[in-house]
Amino acid sequence: MSKIKLMAFAAICAATAFGAEKKVQPPYEATAVGKLESRTKDKTRCPGIFGDYWWANRFLDRHQQIEKLKGKTVDLVLLGDSIMHFWEWKQPKSWSKLTDGRTVLNLGYGGDRTENVIWRVQHGELDGYKARNIVLMIGTNNNSADTTDPANVAKGVEAIVALVKAKQPDARLILHPIFPRGNSPKPSKHHAAARSRNDKTNALLKEFAAKHPEIVWIDFGEKLVDASGWVPKGLMRDGIHPSAAGYDVWMDAILPVVDAKAK
Repeated sequence: MSKIKLMAFAAICAATAFGAEKKVQPPYEATAVGKLESRTKDKTRCPGIFGDYWWANRFLDRHQQIEKLKGKTVDLVLLGDSIMHFWEWKQPKSWSKLTDGRTVLNLGYGGDRTENVIWRVQHGELDGYKARNIVLMIGTNNNSADTTDPANVAKGVEAIVALVKAKQPDARLILHPIFPRGNSPKPSKHHAAARSRNDKTNALLKEFAAKHPEIVWIDFGEKLVDASGWVPKGLMRDGIHPSAAGYDVWMDAILPVVDAKAK
């Protein structure tokens, strides 16, 4: 075999070996996972044509809302889990204050994790309209599991940010750290462990946001805790979901940014 043929053969072998290498897969928290099979016994939770398959009902309902907004501008999109979902569902008076004079689309789903938000965004929840502001907070349900690596949750949030920027490049992206959880003065061991994982995720997200000046990082966690460092029941009765007073604190933190004109 000639020298040229030997070199060509070696190059082909090298290319084949390189191509055979396994690609580095993203963590589960940064992949797309739907929850269309999720069911509930609570008949007030997202009723619809799919019966007790509440997540499917909410997904359909959100897309019906999006169809009505097609080609229009939405002042504020909330993207996350039950902490956002319950604002509209459980606290209508506070919600009415948020939506007064603003077009608001609530894309919070109870129980959702980073991977579920990725699936929803990939399946059209940020398509067909122009968002002025998108508020993103997600991850506390991921960190509720003892086996979760907070670094992977942060990677999941980063993956969502990339999708948001691709789908809505002109939107102002407001990123929150995961809210404090656990009531004072003695939070449960479950809340305390999850809070610790949330804190680790938040530290990574803060570093991430600092490297991306297009992200608006809003952290008002100190307004959600008391002197003990834990959340008083007046702001979160169950230690996770804000009360009307808690949602009002949130509203006061974001509206100066949401209502500000784009540069």
